[in-house]
Amino acid sequence: MIVVALGAVQVFVIPRRLDITTYGEYRLFIVYIAYIGVLHFGFADGAFVRWSGRAPAVIHSEWRRLIGWMLGMQAALAALAGLISLGIGNALAATYLIAFAACACFSNATTLSAYALQAAGEFRAAGAVAVIAPASFVAAVLIVPMHSLAEVLAAYAGSFVLSAIAGATFVMQMPLPAAPSDERISIATLFRTGFHVLGANLAAGLAQSADRVLVSVIVPITSMALYGFASSVAVAGTAATQTMQRVALSHAARRDGEDRAQFLGRFYDLTLAAFGVALVGFPFFEHTVATTLPVYATALPIVRAFVAGAPFWIGLHVVLVGTLQSHLLVRRQFALELGGAALVVVACSVCLAMHTPLWAVATAGSASAFVTWCAGVAIVNHDVPAARTQGAVRFAIICAAQIVAMGIAFTVTPDWRVQTALYLLLAAVPTYGAIRAARAPWS
Repeated sequence: MIVVALGAVQVFVIPRRLDITTYGEYRLFIVYIAYIGVLHFGFADGAFVRWSGRAPAVIHSEWRRLIGWMLGMQAALAALAGLISLGIGNALAATYLIAFAACACFSNATTLSAYALQAAGEFRAAGAVAVIAPASFVAAVLIVPMHSLAEVLAAYAGSFVLSAIAGATFVMQMPLPAAPSDERISIATLFRTGFHVLGANLAAGLAQSADRVLVSVIVPITSMALYGFASSVAVAGTAATQTMQRVALSHAARRDGEDRAQFLGRFYDLTLAAFGVALVGFPFFEHTVATTLPVYATALPIVRAFVAGAPFWIGLHVVLVGTLQSHLLVRRQFALELGGAALVVVACSVCLAMHTPLWAVATAGSASAFVTWCAGVAIVNHDVPAARTQGAVRFAIICAAQIVAMGIAFTVTPDWRVQTALYLLLAAVPTYGAIRAARAPWS
């Protein structure tokens, strides 16, 4: 929730500090920084798998050895990026390269520390580490008058420095074993194990952001600014997905067979409840953008398209992928994620090739989310018979009712107050039903 709130601050503050071209360059950077984890080549993921079920003291001891490997690897990449930037004649490309290298060094070190904290059950510390980077970045943007891309990217990279220091500090406070362990750590095994996990995670990320990658390559930078502004609203859905994934998998792992599938299915109700309540504030959000950031008002149809697909991405990654992963069907999981990414690429490429408006490109991405979710339901129902009663049909019907209710409200009147009231009237019954179901005792 804190990360979502900080994201909202960025939505309204950074576009006011930068001109539209510079903001487009910043959003271009944000599109690709999401894949920065690839630069540890699965090393952190392999360590996380190794640490599963181990004592905190053992994790701390091994982290002290592995963090050196991580920093050495990232420092080598940073040095290479610095050398390449010296030979680049394009100042913008050099700025991007240096910023990526700096972020990779401290972001991936933070990831290793966060994984150590999560594996050791130090969830409060892990949560604090997750918040420090966006909080410090927002604080810097609010306090320091930034008007150039280099200044914003320097603040962005600096925020990862603070999170890396905090993560290391929290891990160092964990106990150490009474005697040093003689067990050897196979670095090659960490890379080999983690590479498969990293591949699945990248496929999942690509499925949700492939449209942004295509748009960043094809459209002018000012159009990228509008699309990037609209996609920044997706931070709420991303945060909700990551949070519910962690909670769902950690609890589902303790359950057996049919009980596990039914437990994961209950996250459909939680998603519907959150989505229905969040839409109540959507008309006011549009009104605020139109009055405070009028240059970005043309991006609002794109925002609507993103919002329509959000619950299906959440349902896909929390319920369906969670069900497959918890039943060790990781190949099915990877195939589903990869298929979703391919579908987004094809659908959005067709729209861009036909020179459709950007809201149509975003709509194609959301439609791909729905189709991928349907395919996931079919796969899960076939491979996990206990999942056939997870409530997928009910989820689709209620979600459609909420989206249609908001669409009717926007069509009938331009007044945000009337839109809100009309949405409440039309979506009250299905949303209330979802809230009641989500609030029922979780056995």
